[in-house]
Amino acid sequence: MFSRLSKRITTQRFQHTAAKQTSKSVPFNNKYNFNLNPPPVHEYWNVYNSSVLFAFVPVFLSIAYFAKYIGVNIEGNAGLLEYANGENSPLKSIKFGEPQLKASKE
Repeated sequence: MFSRLSKRITTQRFQHTAAKQTSKSVPFNNKYNFNLNPPPVHEYWNVYNSSVLFAFVPVFLSIAYFAKYIGVNIEGNAGLLEYANGENSPLKSIKFGEPQLKASKE
């Protein structure tokens, strides 16, 4: 029973798509002047494009090296904490959970 049902569904599906393909197709209107004959993909990857790409590889590597060099020599969180602890800020004297007093305008 299932095979008979599946055959009927598939034949109806194929008949439906075959009927659609036989209908008259509308001609393509090239309103925006698309290039209808573009060159093959391998022509885009030519010597000029590859040389420009490979010329920038040392530039990218040098930028990455300098970023790593700068990042290693920065103190990081320890430097930020030292700066914050050395600052003479009135907010340091406020303990956690205590309300902050409103400053008066004089």
